[in-house]
Amino acid sequence: MRTIFADDSEASRMMMKRLMEIIDPEGEFYPAANATEAIELLSGHKADILFLDIEMPGFNGIEAAHYIEKNYPELNIIFVTGHPEYARDALRVYCSGFIEKPFDEDDVRDALRHLRYPVGSASPNTLRVRCKGHFAVFLNGGQFVFKRKLTNELFAYLVYKNGAMSTNGDIIGVLWDGAPDKAGFLRQLVKDMCDSFENAGITDIVVKRHGSIGLNTSAYTVEGNVDELNDEFGWC
Repeated sequence: MRTIFADDSEASRMMMKRLMEIIDPEGEFYPAANATEAIELLSGHKADILFLDIEMPGFNGIEAAHYIEKNYPELNIIFVTGHPEYARDALRVYCSGFIEKPFDEDDVRDALRHLRYPVGSASPNTLRVRCKGHFAVFLNGGQFVFKRKLTNELFAYLVYKNGAMSTNGDIIGVLWDGAPDKAGFLRQLVKDMCDSFENAGITDIVVKRHGSIGLNTSAYTVEGNVDELNDEFGWC
């Protein structure tokens, strides 16, 4: 396991280093004196976990977490702080854990048992859909991109339907306000979506039935609330 610990307190950094050597003796540990150093380390090391202090000079932990969440979406962020009043702000970043100072081995082990993205446990071709903030699709830690831009919105709409089947007419109504000449274009989008998944080795996600299409919800995981997609794309 590869971990980074950002804290302006040298004593805290040394304490975390000693604990991680006990908990994960074969792992890699990188200390950082502030959030900027942590982000620099992330650019050169594929870390699994970032232990992040909140109250630091300059770029604080919450600000850093918002940046990191966008650029390293599969990274587990565990806040380590002496200020429990930041717990609500930490939850808004969808962090993997929140450890209060002073911390001990049990605190760290407990946080590691409840990671948002378990280290080393993901099976091949694990598709993850992010519905909070900006809609995005990820496969095994990397962003999944369709060839056609509008295919992304088609897939987003099917995710929003949460397994319910949608007729071609329903989809044309949503994507093109019901324009009657878009049936051929819709077939191209559906083909692009199916081909993209098939090329990635995902063969059980799209469900077709009598002029309707839907998704097998067991073939992907969702982060956030699918209802937020309606607000993002403005379908209604």
